[in-house]
Amino acid sequence: TVIAILGILTTLTIPNVRAWKTGYQLRAATMQLHQLLQHARLYAVKQHSKVIVNFDPDNDRQLEGDYIAFVDNGLDAQTFWTREPDEQLLHQGRLKSNVRFLKVAFAGGVPRLRFNPLGLPNGFGGHIYLTSGPHLFRGIHVNINGRARMVKSQTGKPGSWD
Repeated sequence: TVIAILGILTTLTIPNVRAWKTGYQLRAATMQLHQLLQHARLYAVKQHSKVIVNFDPDNDRQLEGDYIAFVDNGLDAQTFWTREPDEQLLHQGRLKSNVRFLKVAFAGGVPRLRFNPLGLPNGFGGHIYLTSGPHLFRGIHVNINGRARMVKSQTGKPGSWD
């Protein structure tokens, strides 16, 4: 009887553990990107430089990962948004396998952002939205002053993020 009870309890708890793990990985990915944006902004101010953060939301492998942050030395205007070998890499990484970009849009709707030496983003800020399944949506809003704020949504639709 003890084995039967343990079997029933295991059957009931495994789906909950899986759902918790998926939600945890989404929250961790959101926090990691939030910290990346904060670090990039602070580095731009501290070093009085321009820092570019690029994202690869369609996973076309144009970057060396899902996201990359680097110091732009501004020497080559043709490759302004692309990291050159002589430009300092601040961070690059990949999202967990079950987390994906839902939408990334900054000035002009592009998936990239530049902080100037005052810590201000190009354009009017933007957002990063992530998902890891139905009803699991988290994101980051970057306002016109460069402040990054984590948000969440129940549906992932425009206007539902708070």
